[in-house]
Amino acid sequence: MSVVCCWTRHLCGKHLTLSRGVCSSAVLSKKEEDTPKKEWVTHHHEGEKMSWNAPKESVDVRHEMPHSEWRGLLHQMAPKKPVRIDFINYMQRGIDLRPSSVKKWWGNMQTEAAAKDQMYKAERVAALGFDLAAAHFVVHRGGRVRFKDAKEWVEQDEDGVYELSRHYEPGVYIEEVDASKINLVYEGLESMKNLKYLKSLNVSGCAHIDDWCIDRICSQFSGTLEHLDISRCTKVTERGIGALVRLRQLRTLNLAGLEGVKDVRLLCLLLRDDLPQLKISGISYLNPQTLEYA
Repeated sequence: MSVVCCWTRHLCGKHLTLSRGVCSSAVLSKKEEDTPKKEWVTHHHEGEKMSWNAPKESVDVRHEMPHSEWRGLLHQMAPKKPVRIDFINYMQRGIDLRPSSVKKWWGNMQTEAAAKDQMYKAERVAALGFDLAAAHFVVHRGGRVRFKDAKEWVEQDEDGVYELSRHYEPGVYIEEVDASKINLVYEGLESMKNLKYLKSLNVSGCAHIDDWCIDRICSQFSGTLEHLDISRCTKVTERGIGALVRLRQLRTLNLAGLEGVKDVRLLCLLLRDDLPQLKISGISYLNPQTLEYA
């Protein structure tokens, strides 16, 4: 046999084998099992890799960031909870070391400390009752009180010692309170509530007594208070003085140091008109000019 014939037969047999192999279902199924499936990356699957044979990476959907958000190298250290905007604003503020700013900051700190110290304590009232609890509150901070049917005031001595009962006693009621030496704030007035026999209250010179405090005084002691001293309480405005008409039993009122309040003399005349028994001291309001505007 010539070389040409052998080469022709070999070539034809090879083609026939390939044709039968391609058409065979067994060979096709075997090739499909051996061949790995290609996975192509789409725009909807961010977690898949570019390589078709690389393993999939597990992605925690809870901490998955949006497509448009920039992710830095330190994104793993970012807090899971968002930072409050007021904290961010506070951290971005400049440090103001001017004497006026430092003085204002120190004043705010003292006011916050006083408000926390003078808050109403239900445990103290439960153990002593409203009147004895208020007496301890006032005398402990440098003030003084006088009980009903008593002639002497209860206050601290030179060593800071005072005599007050440390348990509840029936029939003990406060009649007068002198809080002029106390740095009294709004929260402190709540510690003196439910004083059913209080007739006199002196808060002169208290720097934090304002219109809100006057409103609380009028609501707590509207039916009993007869004498009120708010002299040198510079935060009180015409609104606070006008609210004093709610104290229907008021007989004396001291307004010394409040001459700068707007229309204070006209307010005094209005108070006298609604409360005929009231006597106002500290301000000269009965003059011809004021009576002319009235």
